[in-house]
Amino acid sequence: MSFPSLRRARFGLCAFSLGSLLAAASLSVAQTITPTPTPTISPTVTPSPTATISPTPSAIPTPSVVPTPSPVPTPSVIPTPSVPPGPSITPTPNPSATPGVSGEALLNISTRARAQTGENVLIGGFILGNGGATKNVLVRALGPSLGDRGVSFPLLDPSLQLFDSSGGLIASNEDWMSNDNEQAIVDSGLAPTDPRESAILTALAPGNFTAVVTGIDGTTNNIALVEVFDLDSVNVPQLLNISTRASVDTGDGQMIAGLIVGGTTAKAVVIRGLGPSLTSSSIATPLPNPTLTIFNSSGVVIAQNDDWQQDPAAVDVQNAGLAPTNVLESAILLTLLPGSYTAILSDLNGATGVGLVEVYNITNQ
Repeated sequence: MSFPSLRRARFGLCAFSLGSLLAAASLSVAQTITPTPTPTISPTVTPSPTATISPTPSAIPTPSVVPTPSPVPTPSVIPTPSVPPGPSITPTPNPSATPGVSGEALLNISTRARAQTGENVLIGGFILGNGGATKNVLVRALGPSLGDRGVSFPLLDPSLQLFDSSGGLIASNEDWMSNDNEQAIVDSGLAPTDPRESAILTALAPGNFTAVVTGIDGTTNNIALVEVFDLDSVNVPQLLNISTRASVDTGDGQMIAGLIVGGTTAKAVVIRGLGPSLTSSSIATPLPNPTLTIFNSSGVVIAQNDDWQQDPAAVDVQNAGLAPTNVLESAILLTLLPGSYTAILSDLNGATGVGLVEVYNITNQ
């Protein structure tokens, strides 16, 4: 499929700013474990990524040049794990509830991965665009409740921080019930089920944002889920892009990203899985050979990719200005009908390292 009408100049500009922000964020994370995020969702590899699953473009040249955590979000995308994730893997990143409104946009994006410290914090980035008004967004960081979904070593007390594109702290939360707007979170139908989990509900103007989930090093209890929900999807601005950067392992430690496509019409999305190119953002141990697998809500594989140039739509990915800069990285261009989807990011040879999964909504570009 070809998208000749995509406006590369606009898309490239968005990607370039994200890349720069991400690179900057990567450096700040290295200096200070607390405030330095960057961007991508929540899935369910087995069967059913559901309504809680959910992942930054670059200058026309390529957005992959800048995927790293910084105070600028990076949108979500998805590729193919070398080891097919069977139902036994139990990838379960779905929110307990689904946003009530269903506009023509991405409604939810989330990612489940290890949340540690330093360059291994869990960083989720997102972009709000196509409009000038403010948008009500709910960001969650889950840990303890993942144990009920079959995750053996969840993060027991996740901490969440939300930054703007300049690295300024917008809000932070440790336990969601300590929020002044606790009742509004409850009324949204998306309140975490465990009081130790974190949530931030706030109105945001168009721009780039980064959510950072800080975990613990030296322990296996560090699997967490970061999620972004559009609570008013009928109105602009819309979620255009989401991405997540985290440490990618095997088994429960694979990065699992999910997204929900709303509305009644299909959306064109590009999903990417990056690793080697993250060295340009000062990441010392990137995922060597990222591979992506995408599932529908029934747990059926609908697309896979190891090296982006092998994808049937590789030329369209390149024309969209989203071709990864390293041939070992993954990228898939798909047209998705409304529904829930899950992507698994792992290494082709079972290696570990820091990876970035991104999802770009290029429908109106």
